[in-house]
Amino acid sequence: MPVGDDHVFPHDGVERTYKMYKPDNLAPGAPMVFVLHGMTSNSTWSYLAGFNDLAEEHGFLAVYPQSHLKLITFGKAGGKQGDSGKKDNSGKKGDSGKDDFTDFLGDKAKNCKEGETFTAMGMEILCQNGLLTTQQLRWNNENADDLFDGQSDVSFLTALAKSLQDEFDLSRKKTFVAGFSNGGYMSYTLMCQASDVFAAAGVVAGLIDVEVLKNCSFDQPKPIIHIHGAEDGMVPISGETDKSTGIAMVSAQDIVQYFANLNESVTTTETQVTDNTTLTTYIPDGNGAEVHYYRIENHDHFWPGSDPSKKGYNDESGINASELIWSFFSRL
Repeated sequence: MPVGDDHVFPHDGVERTYKMYKPDNLAPGAPMVFVLHGMTSNSTWSYLAGFNDLAEEHGFLAVYPQSHLKLITFGKAGGKQGDSGKKDNSGKKGDSGKDDFTDFLGDKAKNCKEGETFTAMGMEILCQNGLLTTQQLRWNNENADDLFDGQSDVSFLTALAKSLQDEFDLSRKKTFVAGFSNGGYMSYTLMCQASDVFAAAGVVAGLIDVEVLKNCSFDQPKPIIHIHGAEDGMVPISGETDKSTGIAMVSAQDIVQYFANLNESVTTTETQVTDNTTLTTYIPDGNGAEVHYYRIENHDHFWPGSDPSKKGYNDESGINASELIWSFFSRL
């Protein structure tokens, strides 16, 4: 059931919403932490991910933005993209000579008739105007604004952060972002494109868009804590090529190594935190920033320690991602 009040934040003609937890002891100059949900999820999930208690204990503002419903086009009904490599609304590239994501959706996608709907991979998909479309709650981490109602989530999240900084007289140097899955992708995008607002990122089970990484600017150190399950079947830790689209992804190891290099983190140490979790710490030389990388063996696609959608699930990570992320932020 929905929890926490939804606050409205008008942005670029759309009424965006967010939840918030304001502790009793919030002082002027306090930190702020944004927590971004994953694809098809919502701010209720992030509100329950364990940051409220941490905010109350440590005196920071916890903010849970909501992505807006986006129209996503998978390709043409019948199994061919036919768009010569242009990106569709999923942010994926098609290939006019190959079967695309439509093939991956199965026979219903190939044979659907105009106006018909069917369910695949937990999504309700509509055949309309010769295309396969659905609507999903997701972050526009790949900057495909023209495909997502003209909405830039970089713009939305930075505008919201600045507004809350002013409203509650918060520190401009201690605004942080954490995200799960698609929210993790979005967190990396903010590190590359809005590090003047967001001072550090905590990423759980997310990677980074290849084009975002190629154009990642380096204007100041970018502290990163990345947590990933070795058995993640949704966002593979190895960054395997997406079988449905043919797009190669960057591995979690390569991503943290990239940011470590940006931060001049030249020394590494490795610690066995629990039976299943190993921490690699990249230590900077001089004024750089640390990068922490937690690899969890025998762990799939969920938030370690306090995932509200996995009650009763056997979590053998031995860690609590929310606590680790705040501990990392608190030292900055």
